[in-house]
Amino acid sequence: MPPFKAVIFRTTRDYKLPITTLYDVERAMGMSWPDKSADSYRSAACILEQAKLGWCSPRAAFEAFVLAAREQGRIVECRRLKDRVARELASIEPEAIRPERTTSPFGLRRRVRAATPVRARARPY
Repeated sequence: MPPFKAVIFRTTRDYKLPITTLYDVERAMGMSWPDKSADSYRSAACILEQAKLGWCSPRAAFEAFVLAAREQGRIVECRRLKDRVARELASIEPEAIRPERTTSPFGLRRRVRAATPVRARARPY
């Protein structure tokens, strides 16, 4: 189980990386960002170095990274599964869910019996 709840980081070259560990945070901090001179980016890098040295918790470094990435629009918001399923169900037409049933004159569906297989006869040579 990853130590942090996964977030998806998008670089300026449109690479998408899941960030779940402090190593992933360090790797993402080294990639391309729109503005590496921003205060939030610099403080996140400083807190990351302190976390690697053991002076602060990895959770603080992760939260600082997420804050800096959100400020610069680098976090991809994952849609919740419930929202995706609801959108897909809404796109299905009602006719496709319950197609008209073919019924017999008596109101019951008839079963089609499978034909019994023909047994091969032994042929004398």
